[in-house]
Amino acid sequence: MLAMAEEAASPYLAWNDALASHFFQPASAGRPVYLFVTAELIGELGRRLGGGITEFMAAVRGGPPGVTRSGHCQRALQIATGWRAHGFAYPPYIAYLALFVLAGGHEGDFAPHAYYPRLWELLGEDGAGQPPSFDHMFQLWDDLEQWSVHDRRGELGIFEARIVGGWVHVGLPLAQTVLTEAERHALPNIFADAGLEAGTTLSSRELKRALTVFGRSSLRPRTMAALNQASGSFIEAVVDVAAGDFQAWDGEVTVGQEGSLRTRQISAGLRLCLVVDRVAGRIRARLRCRPQRDLPDRGLVLSYGPTCKLSCTEFLAGWSTPLVDVATGQPFEVPAPVWSAGFSVTDAAAGWRLTLHPATVRAFVEGSVEGLPGLVEVFEVPRGHPFYLAFPVTAWPSLKPWLETECEGWRKFDINEGLPAGWIFGMVAATESDGGVRQVEPRLCFTDRLTVRLVGGVRAAAGNSYLAVAPPRVVVEGGATEDVFYCEARPVASESTSPRMYQLPEGLPLDTRISVEVQRGESVLWRSSIYLLSGFSWRLEAPIVRFDRCGLAAADGSGVAGAIVPWEAADGLMQDLFRTPGLSGEASRVYFVGRQPGEVVCWPRDPLPDWKPIWAIPFGARRGRALFCGGSLPDSGPRARRQVSGRRGKQWKAVLWRHRHQITPPQEPELKLLWRRYRETARGL
Repeated sequence: MLAMAEEAASPYLAWNDALASHFFQPASAGRPVYLFVTAELIGELGRRLGGGITEFMAAVRGGPPGVTRSGHCQRALQIATGWRAHGFAYPPYIAYLALFVLAGGHEGDFAPHAYYPRLWELLGEDGAGQPPSFDHMFQLWDDLEQWSVHDRRGELGIFEARIVGGWVHVGLPLAQTVLTEAERHALPNIFADAGLEAGTTLSSRELKRALTVFGRSSLRPRTMAALNQASGSFIEAVVDVAAGDFQAWDGEVTVGQEGSLRTRQISAGLRLCLVVDRVAGRIRARLRCRPQRDLPDRGLVLSYGPTCKLSCTEFLAGWSTPLVDVATGQPFEVPAPVWSAGFSVTDAAAGWRLTLHPATVRAFVEGSVEGLPGLVEVFEVPRGHPFYLAFPVTAWPSLKPWLETECEGWRKFDINEGLPAGWIFGMVAATESDGGVRQVEPRLCFTDRLTVRLVGGVRAAAGNSYLAVAPPRVVVEGGATEDVFYCEARPVASESTSPRMYQLPEGLPLDTRISVEVQRGESVLWRSSIYLLSGFSWRLEAPIVRFDRCGLAAADGSGVAGAIVPWEAADGLMQDLFRTPGLSGEASRVYFVGRQPGEVVCWPRDPLPDWKPIWAIPFGARRGRALFCGGSLPDSGPRARRQVSGRRGKQWKAVLWRHRHQITPPQEPELKLLWRRYRETARGL
């Protein structure tokens, strides 16, 4: 009640709540919110408050009721302290943030990059340099994000405390003004018109080209004039903001409008996926969709040509099954012209359009990183890591100097089947230069900007909110080797190098803002927030009851509880090895292999083992399959020895190494890696 009474008598709080209710409203639920404050907006809001820009500035200079500090930033910090306990309808510092945003667009005789002189002139004060405590204003931007994402769960819109241009403090207000709301609404269509694929990593050059060429009818003259310059801080800020919006784009575009109803379409990319048989000199090419949102439950039925129908369904997160010909039920055979010309198919009923973009050179990497078999197409040559290239022989003169002098280990493969006529396919072990491929296929050049993505995890609410039991990983692409990822001001080591992937540390606070950022030296290159929500307890801390091998309640508290089978309890249980998934009665013999050399039997010639098998390998006439039949993956690794002796030890090595080409490895990435460890252990014996 005190806050409401103060608001009625306070011009500052009246302006504060007018601004807040303009930006944060139910119509913006789940959508990004930007504090794009202009003199025109202040005039519009002032019509019902009885004033304009002059009255707004007077209210800000007067400050909120009850503040005692002198500087504007100190007053903002004072009114923000414990504001939730005082019954304010909105965060009471929004008017100060609006002032900082307004200063970024204040016109006058200033250098293009000058911010503080604009702020001082707008305030009508004779100041210079950074106002006292301005470097603490990030606390208010962060708190506004927490209020919109965590307190209000995105029901009034989602605000993100974003910085642009590499400026830690000035970059926060400037991020709100670089592009207008109308320009931001136009960005998805600009991305689609430029043929950009949602979810990919773009260089600044490619993004700037897309904005310059396809944004002429949607972007302001001021924005277009800046983009047409060679360089500048405003250009960097525009590209930074557009890159952030591109990263959040899920492929949805507006393709028409009837009255107040907009017709929307989902744009998603297609990728070539290859299975290469180097011995037979054969490539099998398939097409998979790479969507940034879930496919319809029924999948997609896509029109290709006048009569052909293709289909695909969800496979893994972010990937579809290969395109299939609906009439035959067989995988779609990619026509040779598609490799260079690309093609597009649509599901008109679902409103989806899938596009394989034209290319002169196509690059591929091992699909195991994505959980896919074979090779998958990528849109950036990986720096310092192996990759594969496919290109027409006409591109060889341009690529030859780069491949032979600037790349390590270029090897051309003899492919007789599966490639378009006149195409070359080969592998590069590593490269630190993209100059040669950039001239032929600019899309494949190294990214010149830092891109950070959150992958995996289970989202619990709008924005970067995840269940605490399933947090995301942080993937950093581009940048430099000296860049450091920080979580709550603590450096975090990378799990991988290309791209760099980070696991959030344990013990992070729940139900509050977690700060994450990437720094290069003293400069903050990227900064964001993550929220881990406690939600509810998804499992009991302790079992209600445990059972012994006979199904009776275990009196001593040991034994099995549901799906939890401790190893000490498993010792007393009979494992039915023949219930191993994938094991059928058609096998003529089955090898059961344990963790250490010597643990191997061949059933039915040998009796079943009394040790715990990890692999069941059924053999037909000629080939076998590796089936996992162990327990916990961390406890299933091989136990290496320096040497092996005895018949069983030699048989263990023979099954895992000498006969490896006769055994099909498991397809699941984790099991495939475990199988590889067993093979390498056997090889070293």
